[in-house]
Amino acid sequence: MSYSIDERNPERQQLLARLLEPPTRTVLAQVPDVAGGRVLDLGCGQGHTTRLLASALDPGECLGVEFDPALVDYAQTRPDNPTGVRFEQGDATALAFDDGSFDVVFCRYLLLHVADPQHVVREMVRVARPGGVIVAYEADFASVGVSDPPCAALETIHRVWRGLFQHPPAGRHVVRYFREAGVQDIRAGAWTELEHDTTILRRIYRLSAEATAPAAVARGIVTQAEADEMIADLIRLEEDPASVLVKFPDMWAVGRK
Repeated sequence: MSYSIDERNPERQQLLARLLEPPTRTVLAQVPDVAGGRVLDLGCGQGHTTRLLASALDPGECLGVEFDPALVDYAQTRPDNPTGVRFEQGDATALAFDDGSFDVVFCRYLLLHVADPQHVVREMVRVARPGGVIVAYEADFASVGVSDPPCAALETIHRVWRGLFQHPPAGRHVVRYFREAGVQDIRAGAWTELEHDTTILRRIYRLSAEATAPAAVARGIVTQAEADEMIADLIRLEEDPASVLVKFPDMWAVGRK
């Protein structure tokens, strides 16, 4: 697995975690009580989702697995890690756990990074106990956000994401992945955000553009001039107090093994 964006940017990751916490908690509210159980968080990054799972589900153990060892090191040194939360390096395409090891298996913004998302979902199902819960919360980067006033950089950054990420439309496919993996009792939905009185979402877009632009230029997805114009336009959008931004949609699915 490889990432095409610098996931080690603390500010970007903290803002994204803040933005996504309310809808993620809404999804987790549909998970049956697993107090004292075992929860697995795949693609945990800096550990924000792992700590959120621990807070929302109250498991006895909450394990965050991340491919990038530098992110694992960062996550496990956070002072706000609660008791029972731990992190380890691992590959979501080949999990080093026995069948039926966890009560809940969760991922957020992971499937868009892998070449074969269906295989990862099958791994999630494999390591869930019989009757356990599988949760996937994924972005759909093939859908473009919109703004008022219009911002041409939104089209450019989505072209960058479609060129860099291994599976940019992951969100729209999560229900099918669950069905094909044999997940039962599927519940699903979508979420987006309209920002008009804060700058969190606009700043995330700008920071993401800065993080992905070098790789996009190196791969010929955009020229350096296009990358510079994209970032400049997103800075203007961020600094315009009258602007309105609607993000691309996220899709989620919750089901039972």
